[in-house]
Amino acid sequence: MRKILSCCTNPGLFFSLLVWLVVTAVASAAAEESVAGDGEALEPPTNDSAPPQRDSPWLLTPTFSVDPKLGRNLGAIAAYLHRFDEASPISLSGATLSYSNTDSLVSAMFADLYWGADHHRLTAGAAYGDINNEYDDFLGSGQTVETNDDLKSLFMRYRYRVVGDWFFGGQLVRTNYVIGIPAPEEVVNNQVGLMGFNATGLGFVVERDGRNHVRNPTSGSHLVVDGTRYSSSDDQPDLDNGDLLEELLPEDSLIDSNGDFDVLRGNFNHYSSLGHWFTGDQAPETVLAVQAYTRLTHDAPVSGYSSVIVPGYTRGNYLGENSVGGQFDLRMPISQRWGVVVFGGIGCLFGDGIGSNATSQSCSDELYPGIGAGVSWLVKPESGVVMRMEAAKGSGDNSAVYLRFGHPF
Repeated sequence: MRKILSCCTNPGLFFSLLVWLVVTAVASAAAEESVAGDGEALEPPTNDSAPPQRDSPWLLTPTFSVDPKLGRNLGAIAAYLHRFDEASPISLSGATLSYSNTDSLVSAMFADLYWGADHHRLTAGAAYGDINNEYDDFLGSGQTVETNDDLKSLFMRYRYRVVGDWFFGGQLVRTNYVIGIPAPEEVVNNQVGLMGFNATGLGFVVERDGRNHVRNPTSGSHLVVDGTRYSSSDDQPDLDNGDLLEELLPEDSLIDSNGDFDVLRGNFNHYSSLGHWFTGDQAPETVLAVQAYTRLTHDAPVSGYSSVIVPGYTRGNYLGENSVGGQFDLRMPISQRWGVVVFGGIGCLFGDGIGSNATSQSCSDELYPGIGAGVSWLVKPESGVVMRMEAAKGSGDNSAVYLRFGHPF
């Protein structure tokens, strides 16, 4: 991990990002006011004598983030919110562009759509970027490894409501980065992977959604199970430090691997309202969100292995055949839009080890705890779009600062 990201070695960074979050909130609010009245109002009219307040369907804001892999990022996001019918959640689509001090450029287009009385759900994203990654402690070896590649990724997931809260559908992934393919709700974050691996994946999705809100839930639960069959291409990206990689990775595990492999993922989230801790009855309630997750692979190359996703760790820096873990996220509003978040979790890796002489991994030896805190700002109350600025600390030297859209789960 880049030492400049450590919130412990650079305490002024967290304060600087806090100031930036306030500035971003003001800029976004000003942009919202400047386009208010354009397009169709998101709030339905009421019977009150006073004219209803129109909420702009546009989301326009600058972004600034410190990513554990890409360094300091400066960019912007533009999105449009639209409700197809009154029985469906608000849909969101847009584009984002960012540039980092590692000379990495990432752009993406995304859509999260709901229609037909919420019987149809489509999440899609396309990303392109010039990626320069650097790992100071690659796979725990103490060695520095750099990877350089072009990010080209396409993701589509469609689900249809079969009965009650149950959905069934399929998904398509076309990418040259297998590790860290973003979850549907994280397309904007562009969490690119460890190293290149050209592959196309097709799979199924089973979903049970009992949440009271798709983006900012306060109660209910959400279960997603998906399986993907990846078919790799013979055209694999080139990597720097080739000799070093040969020492760290088993033969035929990466560049020479062109076989098919399978990935099975499961996520279960539960949300509980804890009442009004710091606010009155008219403000949002404190919410405790908990998550249990797993990712299992079969016949995967190292670039298709599972990674630690606990906050504070660089995604792709610690790899294993399989992963499992859990997280909590305590969301405490202090006003109508501002809030404080406290979060933590623990993950582990198990299965086949990495390297020609590596032993099998087990959760007793491969535990990765993390904890953190931050502030949140509700950008669009009805649609539940949230900005969060956080500092997270893992074991050892693992630490990071994030400024991102949306709750982690």
